[in-house]
Amino acid sequence: MKKNSLVIRIIFYGLILSSIIGIISFIFIFLESNISHYVWGEFLPNLPFKTTFTFIFCLIGGFLVGKLREAWGDYPETAHHTIEDLKKHRTVNYRPVFKSLSVALLILIFGAGVGPEAALLSAIVMLSIWEADKMRYLFFNQEFLLQLPPTERMKRMLHPTKYLVTFNSETAFKDEHLLTTKKNINRFFIINGLISFIILMKLTKQPSFISNMGESNWQLKEIILLIPLIILGLFSGKTYRIFQKKMKVWFSFWPDKPVHKALIGSIAIFLIGTFTPNLLFSGQVTLGDVPTQHAKFSILLLILAVIIKLVFLQICLNTGWIGGDIFPIVFSSILFGFAISQLMPTFDAIFIVATIATAMAVTILEAPIGIAIFTALFFPLHVLPIILATAIILKFAKQAITKMKTTKGIN
Repeated sequence: MKKNSLVIRIIFYGLILSSIIGIISFIFIFLESNISHYVWGEFLPNLPFKTTFTFIFCLIGGFLVGKLREAWGDYPETAHHTIEDLKKHRTVNYRPVFKSLSVALLILIFGAGVGPEAALLSAIVMLSIWEADKMRYLFFNQEFLLQLPPTERMKRMLHPTKYLVTFNSETAFKDEHLLTTKKNINRFFIINGLISFIILMKLTKQPSFISNMGESNWQLKEIILLIPLIILGLFSGKTYRIFQKKMKVWFSFWPDKPVHKALIGSIAIFLIGTFTPNLLFSGQVTLGDVPTQHAKFSILLLILAVIIKLVFLQICLNTGWIGGDIFPIVFSSILFGFAISQLMPTFDAIFIVATIATAMAVTILEAPIGIAIFTALFFPLHVLPIILATAIILKFAKQAITKMKTTKGIN
């Protein structure tokens, strides 16, 4: 097979496979969003004796989540675990990807206070490795595939479990030029999958993950608040991390009884769904109402909502209702920022919210630049310098503290 012909075939099949990954991602989000909205927004509220039926519904969810963990293990896979596995072995086991997505979908539909991003990103990583293995099969079997009819070639490239060549360090590309080309092609496939996902989201008019937190007219006078607000966000984030560690210890019981443990999460979901339904799920849906609704509540109520949301998140994560923590933490951080902004009505509210939210989320999630960029999506463009400055200050402060501790340890 000629080089140009091989490249064309790789790009052709790669476009198909990456589009499939985008479609699978869309189906997951579409089902999660629409089923959750129907169940909690239309079905349960309109039932007679809705409180009783909601309680039964939550218990059923806990029983199913616990039984699936008992049968399949610790699913859904999280992005952190999958990426760590990929770094360690240069490949991952992608065969349980649909098990992982199924459990994640169940957890989200039954109202857990976690986000879809962890399971979805994990699945995308798994499916991307599957795609890479398909591309290796095409590369190493190019002459044989060329002799097959086009329909047979397509069947082999789309078969979910066969015709795969896993990564092998001995046969991997060593040439720098080829490695660069491979990386560029992979980036192209990632973009194609993302475009497929966005197009499907637009065509079906799905709500955006990102909400606008309002307009900002911050001026130089707000700069005097920057360091105090960063310290407040840092302190809040550190407090949460201490609580997070304590929760892991407190919920270390019943390691071999996943059903019992999941039922504890069910009770938490029932209580939140009954008394504070806006705190269900990850918070991304409710976040859009925060800029207009926060002024109707006192500072204490807003801070209480933040505490309840974060406690709810930890109960879910520690009882088997596994999911993403980025959306819930960013939601809680932004809500905390709006609460603090009420204490300083003469200063720009969005400046205060953006600074506190960034400092708190970065401290908790320990990914300064990535979390800063994600947080910036919720704010006007001219607030971006403040968000990046907050993240950079925290990053260098942490490095300086770590260096000081290391130096003291040596001395």
